[in-house]
Amino acid sequence: MDHPEASSDAGIDARQSPFYDWLDNAKIRDLVRRSLDVSPGERLVLIKGLVPSLVEAMGLAKFDAFLAEVATKAQRYQEAADHPGKGRTFRAVAGEKLGGPVPAGHDHIAVPRNPDRRGAREAERVIETELWTRAEHASGGSSGA
Repeated sequence: MDHPEASSDAGIDARQSPFYDWLDNAKIRDLVRRSLDVSPGERLVLIKGLVPSLVEAMGLAKFDAFLAEVATKAQRYQEAADHPGKGRTFRAVAGEKLGGPVPAGHDHIAVPRNPDRRGAREAERVIETELWTRAEHASGGSSGA
């Protein structure tokens, strides 16, 4: 098996990052679905309306880093949409950095994803779990999955 789904010795679930485990996923899915009921322009206004509170909570530098992550996500989505069924071997846009959302914003490390390496997903989850555990948001608890 080239890409194990879970590490038996480390107790790490390779399918789920700890950076998403604390989220109330049902609430997030509901908000996203409800936002699709309005026009693209209204969704942009919604996003713009969230900016001041995010900058206040995260600071401008971390918000700018988040915007760069969103730009990468958009580019990778468009690349995949332009080449359906071709897989990531045909993509030119680099993957996102390891890490993800935290209660106070987001936390990443300068280690890009490398899904083509044997056991890569499991190794990424180990790194993310160590980062999550060391960071101050680790004591924030889980709000549901």
